[in-house]
Amino acid sequence: MKFKAPLFLLAAVLGAQFLNAQQPAMSATTGLAAGNSFTLFVTFEDSMPKVDTIACYFSLVGNAKPGQEDFAKAFNCVGPPKKIDDTHYSAAVDIPRGTAEGDYRLSRVDVQLDSVNHIYDSQHLPSLSPVAVHNPEHLNFSPIKKLETKP
Repeated sequence: MKFKAPLFLLAAVLGAQFLNAQQPAMSATTGLAAGNSFTLFVTFEDSMPKVDTIACYFSLVGNAKPGQEDFAKAFNCVGPPKKIDDTHYSAAVDIPRGTAEGDYRLSRVDVQLDSVNHIYDSQHLPSLSPVAVHNPEHLNFSPIKKLETKP
């Protein structure tokens, strides 16, 4: 009888671990902070055996919040793409510190093959949910009171 409580507790802990293991991976669209990174996965309809570069551009939807007007309002892919197979590639995306808070929409993807660049703009891209960026920082720049020169 005295072993029922510890066994129940052990079963509950193991069950909780199993349930947590079954949770889907966090999506980039659930919110990232300035200074974080995520991976953009690109799937081509047809075989693209040798992609040289993939450049992506995310832009802020709307205006920056007060106190963040001078913050960056865009971010992009960094580094070379990683080939998964002939139709699947991935690209790292960094959200720099100093990026304004808000939702960012993928506005453009550039793909380069054999020194030729093709641009996929927003109307030629499949839909992708906006990436939510959180940044609690705010800056207030003081007006310049006076300027002068001296010999």
